[in-house]
Amino acid sequence: MTANNLIASKKHNCIWIATDAASYYDNGVVAEFKSKVHAIPEWSAAITGRGNSFGLDTATRELTRRSSSFDELVSIASRELPLIVEEFRLYRPFELNLAGFFCGRPMIFFIRTAGGHDSIEWGSAPNLLLPAGPTLFGPWPGDVATCVAPDPDDAPEDIVNGLRELMKLQRQVAAEDGYSRVGGYAELTTVSPDNIETQVFHHWPDDQIGQPMTTER
Repeated sequence: MTANNLIASKKHNCIWIATDAASYYDNGVVAEFKSKVHAIPEWSAAITGRGNSFGLDTATRELTRRSSSFDELVSIASRELPLIVEEFRLYRPFELNLAGFFCGRPMIFFIRTAGGHDSIEWGSAPNLLLPAGPTLFGPWPGDVATCVAPDPDDAPEDIVNGLRELMKLQRQVAAEDGYSRVGGYAELTTVSPDNIETQVFHHWPDDQIGQPMTTER
């Protein structure tokens, strides 16, 4: 249940990506804290996702190696992802979000591997790249609070504040064992046509490697 939130704003010609940093074992115990965003500065693009972190890292590396631009990445993803899965035996499921300027417009795309990992719950076929629209949020914290999603037309500072508050609520979404899967720190990546900026914009200081994470905001 990694927190993974993306906003592509045509009004501001910008993409915001907000993720948490906790990588954890199947039992919810924290393995490490690390960035989950793979920035590609030369393309003004980034890739993030949810699920098997080794699969995410490997697929991101291979997809970017096989492309010369973000537009080409989008065009080959559906063909190349299943080949990468087979070549590197990435059978634990994961999903990728591709964020960048496609044909000059800020856009978000979603693709998943086989195995049932489908956080947006569209019922999409594996290895089918889909445009996700201007926003993609997950997990949605509907069970813990009434949440107003940040709007792509909001002022940039309001978008950032809205993403921070959304992630605090996502932290409260508990897994079946009662612990959170969102933690460590919250990282904000801002992608513009000529720059990528990354900053930590929230901490959960009590989270520790080797321990599960509480649902405290």
